[in-house]
Amino acid sequence: MLVSVTLFWGATFPIVKEAIEILPVMAFLWVRFAFAAIVLALLAGRRGFAHLDARGWRRGIVLGSLLFAAYAFQTFGLEITSSANTGFLTGLNVVWVPLLAGPLLKKPAAVGAKIGVAIALCGLLLLTWHWPWHLNPGDLLVVICSLFVALHILGLDCWTQGSDARALTCVQIATMAVLGCLGSLIFEPISWPRSWPMSLVVAFLVTSILATAYAFWAMTSFQCLTTPTRAALIYTLEPVWGAVFSVVLLGEQLSSLAWAGGCLIVAGMVFAEVWPKPRVYDAGV
Repeated sequence: MLVSVTLFWGATFPIVKEAIEILPVMAFLWVRFAFAAIVLALLAGRRGFAHLDARGWRRGIVLGSLLFAAYAFQTFGLEITSSANTGFLTGLNVVWVPLLAGPLLKKPAAVGAKIGVAIALCGLLLLTWHWPWHLNPGDLLVVICSLFVALHILGLDCWTQGSDARALTCVQIATMAVLGCLGSLIFEPISWPRSWPMSLVVAFLVTSILATAYAFWAMTSFQCLTTPTRAALIYTLEPVWGAVFSVVLLGEQLSSLAWAGGCLIVAGMVFAEVWPKPRVYDAGV
């Protein structure tokens, strides 16, 4: 299920690239999240929200705020740094997660997961390699973005059990829509589409239903069944799928280093899954 999330995220790269030529980034994001929140609210219904207590609402708002912060820092960082740097530095969440899982959740990463992280990180570097590679203020903003992505992954690991996944996801996405709308009103000249060409309609449908409503429901429902480090490794497949769809849909060309990087990302995920084998504990012991 988590791999399918990265598939839909990767598929949106060429779609969103065309959509934000029509609409500013923040405006596109808040409308996307608003549509997704409506879909999730309809799916959850009264029964779903009835199982969401005040603590669940607070947790959903915090998780949504973390995720919105990640999108915001990434967007503003992208304006003053290269897309290659952005892709690599956002992927640093695969490093933050095992580093923070131990002190925050008391879930230190296994040796195999740590090696898998190192392999996947090398793959991200090759996938986004360009020269000269340097750090600028935009890069720093994206590094902060990767930290918020990691915190969201860790938050999902410890805060999702016992709550209706659709209702909790709806609260997260609705929070992002509200924050995105405020950001668009403050920072952008346009906060609502002045026209609705078919490409923009398709972009909203795909990103709202598949890449947001379904994706974050799947994360909220199933990420708790694995470790946060493994989840972070699985999410590194996003730039791999993005590269594949960019080649297929936009005709972009990838270097041999980029393809090698994609293979290393997959290898890192597989390595963490197969060695060492997770222990199975008896709940009654």
